[in-house]
Amino acid sequence: MLKVVVVGIEGEANLGFIIRLCRNFDVDELALVSPIANVWSDEVKRFAANGIDFLLSGRVKIYQNLEDSLKDVGIAACTSSVVDTKSGDVLRKAIELEDFIKIASAYSSIAVVFGRESVGLTREEIAKCHILVHIASNPEYPVLNLSHAVAIILYELYKGLKKPSLIEKIDRADEESLKIAEKYIDVLAKSVASDERQYEMFSLTLKRLIRKAPLSKAEIGFLVTFIRRLANKIQKQE
Repeated sequence: MLKVVVVGIEGEANLGFIIRLCRNFDVDELALVSPIANVWSDEVKRFAANGIDFLLSGRVKIYQNLEDSLKDVGIAACTSSVVDTKSGDVLRKAIELEDFIKIASAYSSIAVVFGRESVGLTREEIAKCHILVHIASNPEYPVLNLSHAVAIILYELYKGLKKPSLIEKIDRADEESLKIAEKYIDVLAKSVASDERQYEMFSLTLKRLIRKAPLSKAEIGFLVTFIRRLANKIQKQE
């Protein structure tokens, strides 16, 4: 379960964007702790766009305090632009976002806590979370817009937790198509190589290249046609 917790949200535009993001990245619950913004305003709905389905689904919940919103959560991470790098303020010792993603993958219930647009989270609220997470940005101006911070973290979590993507629906090249491509790579490499070693290196490099690239059936088809025609032209000129 993935839960986004926002404490004291003030802006209706930001709230609308966050609702939209929750739908984009398949969040299970958006927990709003003592929100100042009107959750059901026309402004919120306008900025939520088609994410309004998330708002209407019952997955947006209101809490009076942070403790209640974090009940039954395996790990809770909060974000802050203020981190400690030199002194002994343990509360402000943060980890990088990519390190949190690795940690979070071991838990079945995850919460990410965000603070108010104006003042962020209080020290008491930070203390209620297990981890403080830092989003890498310009040290001279590390303060991100609330909805932007939510977007960055949800995107990284979505990837890190290996959620489904549209890319996975692409019709990938099968083994037979790849072997046909490799056969024509051999033909082309022999046509242009000056000796056996060069032929082996040309062939090996191109074969590895197509194996590393997640090609679709259409792409491998065009590639085979291109290599075959190129090899034929070279052979005719010999």
